[in-house]
Amino acid sequence: MSESSNPYEAPTAAPPVLETTAIPPALLATLACYLAHYALQVASMWRSALGNAELFLPVTLVNGTYCLAMCIALWRRWQWARMWVVMTTVVSVVSLLMLARRGAWAAEGLSALSMLLRIAVAPMLFLPSVRRWFALRHG
Repeated sequence: MSESSNPYEAPTAAPPVLETTAIPPALLATLACYLAHYALQVASMWRSALGNAELFLPVTLVNGTYCLAMCIALWRRWQWARMWVVMTTVVSVVSLLMLARRGAWAAEGLSALSMLLRIAVAPMLFLPSVRRWFALRHG
């Protein structure tokens, strides 16, 4: 008899984890939203930086490097990146609430759209296919 006599004992063999190389379409959409958020953020900064052009390029380069690094980390299935994106979404939520409180939706439309896209990325990282993508082990 190969089964345990205790019916409440957990099984000893873990189910196999299958490796797949196909990136789920939901993750591609998530990364596209993250990159679109950056593009809208740059457009918003360009519009508001006309009087302060010397800061525009360095800020844009730093934000672009950060955005690219996060996209690569998400694509490589690094859990810390997924958690970091979720935690930093709070900044976008607070900023969007401040815009709403001031009633600056029309004046800051690009910025508001950028924040909405950024906020949409966090729940997208927990869609079933994306969760499976992060659960898979590297071979």
